[in-house]
Amino acid sequence: MSRGLIILLVLLLNSAFAHSNSHSLGDEANALRAAGKTFHKSISAIRKMHPELLKHKRDKTLRQGIRTDESSLKGCVNCHSGKNDATGNYHPINAKDQFCSTCHQQVSVSVDCFACHRTTPSQATIAKQNTAAEPISTNTFTAEEVDKKGDDDE
Repeated sequence: MSRGLIILLVLLLNSAFAHSNSHSLGDEANALRAAGKTFHKSISAIRKMHPELLKHKRDKTLRQGIRTDESSLKGCVNCHSGKNDATGNYHPINAKDQFCSTCHQQVSVSVDCFACHRTTPSQATIAKQNTAAEPISTNTFTAEEVDKKGDDDE
């Protein structure tokens, strides 16, 4: 009985820390945060619901032919990819200790999106990021706007 309780506590604590901010958000997301902005209205909703949002987006794109930048996996990769300072190349977003893999490793969930989708920003996106004076993400919100929505995770 006590062994089971210990195992349960370890699992609960492990999942509680799975969403910590100990990993890099990615270059674009870090720039938004430094500017006091965020792309998502509710960080906690994104953390909890991103698989469902991505599946919904996939269904709209594949079955209905609707392609938008909102909630696109491409947008996630463009914003959350981190650059290797030594080489100037982007790390694959699903590589060890990168944005997607850090949480997915801790909760033992595989990231299979990237069997088909690219793991780094496209060259066109990189060119836009290099010429932009500030982060290129659209639909950004200030920290005050996020707080008004009742999100306490940021």
